[in-house]
Amino acid sequence: MIGNDIVDLKHSAYNWKRPRFLDKVFTKNEQALIFSSENKHETFWLLWSMKEAAYKIHVQQFGERFFNPKRLVCELFSDLSTEKVEVKGTVNIDNNSYLTTSTITEDYVYTIATLSASKTKQSSIFKAEISSHCIQSDVLKRALLKSISKTQQLPLQDLNIKKTVTGVPELFCVDSKLLMSFSLTHCGRFFGFVY
Repeated sequence: MIGNDIVDLKHSAYNWKRPRFLDKVFTKNEQALIFSSENKHETFWLLWSMKEAAYKIHVQQFGERFFNPKRLVCELFSDLSTEKVEVKGTVNIDNNSYLTTSTITEDYVYTIATLSASKTKQSSIFKAEISSHCIQSDVLKRALLKSISKTQQLPLQDLNIKKTVTGVPELFCVDSKLLMSFSLTHCGRFFGFVY
């Protein structure tokens, strides 16, 4: 199983410094990481992205949706004080651990979460200036289906995506469910998928 999340750093003007907000979303250790970082804004969104990507796997795995961001506990393996483009870490949810790899650029933070490090994955990030959420979602799904069609040699017109009752997207070829884990994300100008 796989999950991903992207944050457009230029369009993420959310005031995360509001009183008590950090206490609702991050553990004391996570807050210490944010406040000790040279780039607090970037570190905030890195941890947020890690939690979101891991949450997507957890929902796929257990069919359980919840809102309790502090239940997802982030740990970083990379030192943020150096100029890192790629950051490794884990997110623990109860007794489940998810490995994360995050890419940080001046424009975005992109995280992929997996159950194990040995999985081969196909990932793509692209940029588009689209303001409508519905159109963003359609463009992203179409890009994923085109990629899967090409890499798996399946007819594009036979592929579609349906959501489960818990909102997890699943891939179908005609009416047969394919056992392929994938994840979709978009924020601001950036879109990403992984499978």
